[in-house]
Amino acid sequence: MQKDFILRRPSGSGKNEPKVMSELLEEFFQSSEPLAVAFRNRHTEPCIDLKLLTREPGRMHVGANLNGNLTRDGRDHFTFIEDAPERKSCKRNPLVYKGYCINVTRRDDGKLCPHFRLPHYTKYYTFGDFCREAAEELLMVVGLIEEEMSE
Repeated sequence: MQKDFILRRPSGSGKNEPKVMSELLEEFFQSSEPLAVAFRNRHTEPCIDLKLLTREPGRMHVGANLNGNLTRDGRDHFTFIEDAPERKSCKRNPLVYKGYCINVTRRDDGKLCPHFRLPHYTKYYTFGDFCREAAEELLMVVGLIEEEMSE
C-alpha cells in the first residue's frame, strides 16, 4: 500500500520547519560555499595537450590522484607539476663542539655525545694519526666543558 504525500502548507514557513529539497538546493547553489561556487563555474577544455611532470616515471596508474599545480602554457597546452612529498622534520640535538676529528652534541636529557667525523686517509695521514688527533681533541673538549660547567 502506497500513500501519496500532499504538501498542505508552504514548506519552510516557520523557523525550524522542514523545507522542500528544491528550496534547499536553490539556497545552496546561490551561496558562496566552495562546492557551490565550483559547481556554478564548471568548465571543460576539450582537445588539449596535457604534460605531466611527476616524481615517478611512466604512466599514472588508473585511479591515482596527484597533488600539484596546473598551469596553462598556451591556447591548448597545459602543464601539471606534482608537488614534492612532505618531509617529516626530525629533531636534531644541538651541536656543542665541532672539531676536525670529533663533534659533540647535547641530548635532551643533558648528556653529551661525541661523534667521530670520517677522516680522509692518505699516504701521509693514517689511522694512527687520526686516533692521536681525536684523543687530543677529546681531552681539549673535556677541559672546555669542565670550564663551562664551573662558571
